[in-house]
Amino acid sequence: MLVGLGIILHRTFNFEMRTFSKLLFYYYIPALTFIKIYEAKTSATLLLLVFGFLVMQFIILYSLSRIIAGIRRLSSPMTASFTNSIVLSNNGNIGIPVNDLVFHHNPLAMSVQMVVVLFEIFVTFTFGILNTSASSTGLQQTAVRFLKTPVFFCFVAGLSFNLFHLQLPGFIWTPVNTIANGMLSMALLSIGAQIARINLNQNTATVLTSSFIRLIIAPVIGFFLISQLHLQGVIAQALWIASAMPTSRNSAALALEYNNEPEFAAQVVLVTTLLSSITLTLVVYSATLLFP
Repeated sequence: MLVGLGIILHRTFNFEMRTFSKLLFYYYIPALTFIKIYEAKTSATLLLLVFGFLVMQFIILYSLSRIIAGIRRLSSPMTASFTNSIVLSNNGNIGIPVNDLVFHHNPLAMSVQMVVVLFEIFVTFTFGILNTSASSTGLQQTAVRFLKTPVFFCFVAGLSFNLFHLQLPGFIWTPVNTIANGMLSMALLSIGAQIARINLNQNTATVLTSSFIRLIIAPVIGFFLISQLHLQGVIAQALWIASAMPTSRNSAALALEYNNEPEFAAQVVLVTTLLSSITLTLVVYSATLLFP
């Protein structure tokens, strides 16, 4: 519904898309990054176990996406967006409520999910930015640019406050949390605006390939890794469900910010989000059967 409203409003008022990009990058996303890291509660053992799974999954998905991009001879900007659409998943705004619903507020399951969210935030605003912008600015300039972004400082600040158990004053917490809570609405609205004027027949094969890998192949890889690590119970269930999430809306925000095939990126977010209502439901249903 929010994506649909974005389509309608953009066709009515013809928004300036760069404004959306700046608001997401310098207002909403930094606040969300700080809040998620500040609130995370995990143990060292759980952090190491889940982190190991996520790193292995990331390496496999990244390698697969680069191989396919090479076979299809995609351009450098398309390769960057194609890779991001596969390795970046929406484990924040979709993953957290799904986890809460499936596991009925189970603290262990939510701890697993928060480690996944932390990993996603880190990968998005390190690898995601480097991957997206390196094709146009070069790796060294991209690294310097990342270190100057508000997301980086919010990540460090949130981690510091978390590790040292520092209490955030109410006059800071209230506005920052309010901004973070508006992230999902703004992000989905901007995705709708992005696809309002595009031809959905463009890059159809690439969109479907990315969607297939994100929704089908990624859970298969997740199942294999969970089996190899001999994980069971809630931890295995939560990780497998997390591996089946649709493409992150941040991949579309990055593509828009750096002008790397933003129409393609928006299409993948839309298609995977819609199709995940089917694929994710099947994964959730089978999780308890496969990992009792």
